[in-house]
Amino acid sequence: MKLWQSLTGIAALIFCGTSLAFTVQLWVSMPADLGGQLVAGATAVALELCKFSFAPLGLWLCSQGQKSGYALLILWPLLVVSSIVATVGFLATHSEEQQQLSARNSQEYRALQQQLNSLQQQINTLNGLINTDANNGYRQRAINTAAQLSTLETERTQLIEKLSTIGQTANTHSAFNSLANTLNANPARLQHIGFLALAIITDIVGLVALLAFNAVATVGKRVSQPFQQPETAEQQPEHTSHLSKEQQQLAQRICAGEFGNRPVLRNISNSITGGYRTVKPVFDALQQTGALTRNGQGFALVQR
Repeated sequence: MKLWQSLTGIAALIFCGTSLAFTVQLWVSMPADLGGQLVAGATAVALELCKFSFAPLGLWLCSQGQKSGYALLILWPLLVVSSIVATVGFLATHSEEQQQLSARNSQEYRALQQQLNSLQQQINTLNGLINTDANNGYRQRAINTAAQLSTLETERTQLIEKLSTIGQTANTHSAFNSLANTLNANPARLQHIGFLALAIITDIVGLVALLAFNAVATVGKRVSQPFQQPETAEQQPEHTSHLSKEQQQLAQRICAGEFGNRPVLRNISNSITGGYRTVKPVFDALQQTGALTRNGQGFALVQR
């Protein structure tokens, strides 16, 4: 295997693994209980695996004349879109959590938190004094203390609003903020566009790389197989000796897998001169030789 083939395969695994991880983590983060997280994770894995397999499997089924392949090809874009949405959701949620964590670890946030704790201690102390004065009959002093308590509670409310503001201001990544300042654009909108682009690259490029690597591996396998000379008239079984030269060539093409592992009599009849009258004896002869067998309402090549 050549170096560029190996690199394509490695890139496909990385992209597909990244897409799978993003989707699973987003689904797992939604349920609160462990059982729901396990079910969500298993569902996400199944959807991602279907996303990877539906396109090549659908194309193969269509080449075999199976209508179910078209259903897979219709569902595949929906799975890709859902995977892209899940990736965008994970990136946005993870970025927001990181920005909020960074804001809470800032010096300004810590200073305000210390002030809030100090105010809360003072409020608790004044509440205790008010209760003591009220129980001992010092009503006026309790009223004066309550006025101080009202002032402290107002300051506490203002500090809480400042803390919440700090957590909300850093809702976009610093890289997008810098780029938004350069382009004079909305940072939040620019971040969303960036996450969408990353999601599309991760999913689409990963799928294309996977399909390309699979195609290369298939071609390499065909090239490595030795070429088999067609059978001569003396080597042909008696069951096919009565066929015409054109029919014998058609039989060799069918046995070589040119029409797939499940050749369809009707499809071959539509593409061959002579139609059904020419193709049907070929199928009958191949069944007698054991090269072709009935598979439900269709036929299948016997692997030797």
